[in-house]
Amino acid sequence: MQITEVSELGLRSAVITLARSGSPMRIVLFPMVHFGLPSFYRQVATRLSTCDLIVAEGYDGPSGTGLAYAIAYRLTRQRGASALVNQDIDYRALGVPVVWPERLTGGGRRDRLSWWGWLDLVLLVPVLTVMAAVGGRSQLLRRGYEVSDDTDPRIFLRFLQKPLLEERDDELLAELARIHDARHDEAIRVAVVYGAAHVPTVVQTLCERYGYRAVRGGEWLTVIDL
Repeated sequence: MQITEVSELGLRSAVITLARSGSPMRIVLFPMVHFGLPSFYRQVATRLSTCDLIVAEGYDGPSGTGLAYAIAYRLTRQRGASALVNQDIDYRALGVPVVWPERLTGGGRRDRLSWWGWLDLVLLVPVLTVMAAVGGRSQLLRRGYEVSDDTDPRIFLRFLQKPLLEERDDELLAELARIHDARHDEAIRVAVVYGAAHVPTVVQTLCERYGYRAVRGGEWLTVIDL
């Protein structure tokens, strides 16, 4: 199952609804890319406002990786680069309860990069700029942002793989397990708003542990228009 895809249309992200036989609860996955068109974040926010509970990734603010891609696009004068923005979702304005599972980042709004965000930015910009200059924007996106349910994500800075990906996956899955155990018999929609790299593990684990399956007929949202 494709989670994000790069094509001649651009970079798109799937809105994936997971359902389990005998349970009215639905888990709606929003695989996030941390830089994109403002319209993408508006569409996500509109859909989140119809949910009953939101499980959100760490914080809503600048991403070092996202900024590095955006800077590389601008430095190489890729078409449409000036329209791209950092992820921006005002959870407080949605009127929906939000759960922040992560101990490392805590929850809420933060407008400054973390130290690992700055490290990402400094190390990635030169590499991504060269890749964008040589292969163009579609090739750059395909290498970093095309994700399916069997993808094994790898962080560029390998020593951050465990704290920034694997441990955060564990925290997210523990929270989803708590929600499932407590509320699986309620007719609610639980939104999961996390980076696309976290979604394969969520899909695989919820399927194996609880029997959740993707509902057919999901929709696609355009993150970046090529």
